[in-house]
Amino acid sequence: MLYNALPDEVDLTEAAKLLGEDNELFYPAVVGDDMYAVPEGELHAGAFGILEPHGAHLTASEAALDIVVVPLRAFDAECMRLGRGRGYYDRFFQGAAPSKVAVAFDQQRVDCVPTEAHDVPVDAVVTPSEIYRR
Repeated sequence: MLYNALPDEVDLTEAAKLLGEDNELFYPAVVGDDMYAVPEGELHAGAFGILEPHGAHLTASEAALDIVVVPLRAFDAECMRLGRGRGYYDRFFQGAAPSKVAVAFDQQRVDCVPTEAHDVPVDAVVTPSEIYRR
């Protein structure tokens, strides 16, 4: 599963073209307080103006996702991420165990991300100059 980037996030357009040749791609869609995986398709503006595909809304388990690429605003060396504060990805990962990889710019690394009990770390953060792993 990939995401459609906001202006301050890493753009995955080229990665989607490469990965989509041999893989079924999913994108997140927000409905109310929950996020679902939706198969790649025609895009429309969804929650918060983020482009989302139309289609079946699947949980992470139902979609049988191998890898979820996660956006972030900041991260630390322990692979904790600061999202946009609504907890969509944290709830999405409850009861599912896909690999979670965030992509970021080097300057988004901070010493320590403030966390709460429900926050789910990612397995790795990939930046242009380094890969951080849990």
